[in-house]
Amino acid sequence: MTPVPPVMSSKARLMLRTARTAFVSGLMLSGLLHATAQTPAPRLAAVPAATAARFALPASPKERLENSQVIGHLSGETAVTGMKLYLKPTAAQQADLDQLVVDQQTPGSAAYHQWLTPAQYGARFGLADADLSTLTAWLQARGFTVDAVAPSRNFITFSGTASTVESAFAVSMQRYRRDGREFFENSTAPSIPAALADVVGGITGISSFRAVPHARHIAAPQAKLTGDYTTSTAAHYLVPWDVRQIFGVNTLISSGFDGTGVKIGVIGQSAVDTAQLTYFQQKTGQTVKLPTMILVPNTGVSNKVDGDEGESELDLEYSGGVAPGASIQFIYTGCTSTTSTGVLSGTTNCGSNGVFDALSYAVTNAVAPILTLSYGGCESSYTTFATAGTTPFESVLKQANVQGQTIMVSSGDTGATSCEGSTASLVATGGLSVSYPASSMYVTAVGGTALNTDSATFWSSTNNSFEGSVNATVPGTTGPMPAVAWNDTVAYGSLSASGGGASAIFNKPSWQTGTGVPADSHRDVPDVAFPAAVEQHAYIVCSQGSTCSNSNLGFGTSNGGGGLVGGTSAAAPVFAAMLAVVEQANGGASLGNINPSLYTLAAGSSASSIFQDITSGNNIVTCKGGTTGCSSTSATTNGTMGFSAGTGYDQVTGLGSILATGLQAAFSTIANPSTLLTPSVVVAAATSTPTGGTTDLLSITVAGSGATPTGTVTVIVDGTALSTATALSSGTANYTYAVPACTATSACSHTVLVYYAGNAVYKPGSGTLTLTVPTTSTGVTPSFTLKAASSTVTTSAGGSTTNVIAVTPAGGFTGAVTFSAALTSSTGTFAGCYLLPTATVASAAVSSTMTIYTATTGCASSSALKSSTLAKLDTKPTQPGLPGPRAGLVVFSAGLLACFTLRKRVRAGVLIAVALSALTVGMTGCSSSGSAATAATTTSAGTYVITVTGTSGTLSTTTSFTLTVQ
Repeated sequence: MTPVPPVMSSKARLMLRTARTAFVSGLMLSGLLHATAQTPAPRLAAVPAATAARFALPASPKERLENSQVIGHLSGETAVTGMKLYLKPTAAQQADLDQLVVDQQTPGSAAYHQWLTPAQYGARFGLADADLSTLTAWLQARGFTVDAVAPSRNFITFSGTASTVESAFAVSMQRYRRDGREFFENSTAPSIPAALADVVGGITGISSFRAVPHARHIAAPQAKLTGDYTTSTAAHYLVPWDVRQIFGVNTLISSGFDGTGVKIGVIGQSAVDTAQLTYFQQKTGQTVKLPTMILVPNTGVSNKVDGDEGESELDLEYSGGVAPGASIQFIYTGCTSTTSTGVLSGTTNCGSNGVFDALSYAVTNAVAPILTLSYGGCESSYTTFATAGTTPFESVLKQANVQGQTIMVSSGDTGATSCEGSTASLVATGGLSVSYPASSMYVTAVGGTALNTDSATFWSSTNNSFEGSVNATVPGTTGPMPAVAWNDTVAYGSLSASGGGASAIFNKPSWQTGTGVPADSHRDVPDVAFPAAVEQHAYIVCSQGSTCSNSNLGFGTSNGGGGLVGGTSAAAPVFAAMLAVVEQANGGASLGNINPSLYTLAAGSSASSIFQDITSGNNIVTCKGGTTGCSSTSATTNGTMGFSAGTGYDQVTGLGSILATGLQAAFSTIANPSTLLTPSVVVAAATSTPTGGTTDLLSITVAGSGATPTGTVTVIVDGTALSTATALSSGTANYTYAVPACTATSACSHTVLVYYAGNAVYKPGSGTLTLTVPTTSTGVTPSFTLKAASSTVTTSAGGSTTNVIAVTPAGGFTGAVTFSAALTSSTGTFAGCYLLPTATVASAAVSSTMTIYTATTGCASSSALKSSTLAKLDTKPTQPGLPGPRAGLVVFSAGLLACFTLRKRVRAGVLIAVALSALTVGMTGCSSSGSAATAATTTSAGTYVITVTGTSGTLSTTTSFTLTVQ
């Protein structure tokens, strides 16, 4: 039942009209208004009242807060800038966007490489002007300053104080310390008026937790950098010319392609020292060309920040050095802290802005077609951004793809474990995990390799005018320079290896197929890899901590300075620069998400001329026994975790390193596909009306006007890839489809799409078929079961814990399962609430995570766990038009009114309106034993048996587990 919009006063209506008028006028002046046919329809009725019923948004990542120390409440006067309200498209807009992502990368499609501008994106997928003005008015009414609306109409940037944040979003803002860094964050889940739930996808910027750079540094002793940059053990170091030579970029540069006319956006969260950039370019034989500095608006003042400054100087020196003609755009955020001299400490709280804000700005303003980001962290530390169904930042990455932007992201530097609180240890304790946003399917994740030779065949004994020491014959007839997977953990003395593994959040993209790709149904990282070693063959830099000086002297002299750096932080900008040169050589056209093309090329006949397959080495590290993914299950015995490189794809180096000349030749047909033939793809079924629960044989034929097509096909049903790439034999292939039962009242329809990846002669293509499955015959009863992952969960009084509720279908059951929960026995007094999202079964088992809070703080927006004492309120007779009683749950408005009156005095009319609103949207409110007037606010120690009931239509089943509160 939809809540009745609150009645607005004449003053409020006037404020709304004024806000809307001002907002729309601003859009007209900025050229953002489009024709009526393009403008999305409004979805919001009015500005919600402060007392309106609320809707809970995703809470802060559990991993982040549980591994941090609370150091106090955040002062209410603290300025919080650059906050963003991310906005959701409609279901129709989302379906249109998902299809566009596919069509733009399918040669032959009318949308192929037809990129959108941010304004076009907003007109097609963004919010209506009226809704934007309503949201603007609501933010202003709650005390915020609205700073900007994104040109793409998918987020609003605003600012305020910590106390304003707490009031508007019903959160508690706390200060935390983790790994020597302080930050602030909401300790409870934020909520918004329920009337806004259809358009608001999430809030960012109310946490100042900043991503950590991936670089590994060694401050090089002056004596090490001499002559050909070798140590006493003959380990060579790299400058941009060396990188260009090893991977064939110099061959393209000698043909006149150096990236001129192509922009590369480097993402950072600190200002840089331009003197260091200048010195580096001078000493490596480049024409001095400083980047364009773009300080993201509303993020504070430009300041250098320890650690972040050095990261950005590395990225700028190698993106500009490998593509010397490219236009480098440095997009970075400021800091609320200030200093008149020197560099801010890395432990300084710089406010709530960082690299994610810089990347959002680079996307929503289309700053550059190629972006490189050398930051990231544990996926579970970014679930607010990345959890399926609540994906505000994922929407930004997807937007980049449809605008033709390619994003390179370093895969991480701690091997197969990206959740380490400290990398100083040699023993991993964070469990098997990958880094986000590298794990997103909308970015290219770049892992690390280590050059594996100091042979005179590949290295010269002297430096050239670019300070390079790689032989001019490389790669040449000797082939690529030998390399292995990067793992410096032992030599470096801390976790240092190529990040890689399987995502715990994202499913396998349909394009991620081929030899070596795990059949794990998960997005695997990385996609490619480039040098990242730090102990040998590291990159020379001029940056914070390795200051270069005196332009008349070289790196190796007593005053020359220079430092060494490695890690996937260096690998990402290197590949971004290579792509800029390749794009210029192919006419300068943007390529968008290149991952589908890379995996197609890796399966083709020309793969060896494009990819250097890394087959040796690993990212295996020692791990504490008993941690997730560790080979040892004993807490007293260490084990290992990680992956080894192998033939084809692997979860250490991806598809391997890339040779620029081969990539340019391959991408020339992708950028200019007119020379390729168009195939015919036909898919037929043994029967077009198969019975559910049986199999149907699909016959696939790919034909064309030239030679018989070769290559692979992928079967996709209702948008989900069901097979890995299947090789064609004489232009044909077969696939056995397991037909799901149809439990609907009428026949079920399934769309089968067969995608042909193409080859050197034919473009990619596709064919479709519709299957109609009759309703399941009588006697087969669809059903489902519930099971709690843990029979017992434990937390402290006032704390929180989680349990996973698995839903397993039977008899062809599909559909949404909603949950309720109740206490069936207890030895203490419960006061708290829970969150348990609806789970939707498509075919296989699914799960939903239940979060239980053992304090009433912030419970007004959550379904409440009710004690047996409060359950007696359910005996009230059902009123017409209102929900009836349900065992263990309280929906009568008296519960809400009693809870509400504990907080503040309000007018009786407002209380009655709120109570009636609460009845229409379902149960909300406080929870305790005893009467509401004497309600406890924190659960006492004891054991509590919780019974979870799952309901779908007339089907219902339960599972139970025990909560122990210490």
